[in-house]
Amino acid sequence: MRKYLPFFVVLFFGAVGCNSYKVQALPFDAGLKDVFVINNPKVIVNDFVGVMTDEFNARSIKVHMVPQYYVANPNEYVIQYDARQSWDFSPYLSDATIRVIQNNLTMAKGKYHHVGRSCSLDIFTKWRGTEWKMKDIYDELLKNYPKQ
Repeated sequence: MRKYLPFFVVLFFGAVGCNSYKVQALPFDAGLKDVFVINNPKVIVNDFVGVMTDEFNARSIKVHMVPQYYVANPNEYVIQYDARQSWDFSPYLSDATIRVIQNNLTMAKGKYHHVGRSCSLDIFTKWRGTEWKMKDIYDELLKNYPKQ
């Protein structure tokens, strides 16, 4: 049994894996009713924008999709996003970044990162869906805007 201990230690820590996220919450603005999401055609995570839209709509913030080269009007809230997939037998969300911008200033941001990439044996969360992985980020990012 003792000779197999290193194998079990590696298997355990690989299976547990690690996801990290860092979030700066969006300050409350009573006038925030709409956000303009700038389309990022490089993102191929099918449900990424849908999950983002659902999270903002749940807080009574309407989402408008706009073209990649959209120029915002003063005081409009604009969202820039990026999401990357990695592959390990099937694709999974490995990195995501969201920035909420107003008047060319970053008002809020959130970042998700799957630690270990495809070398990770994180069998419990690696292939979980976008909604599960991003829920904590949106909850923290929009903590000043309770769900309706």
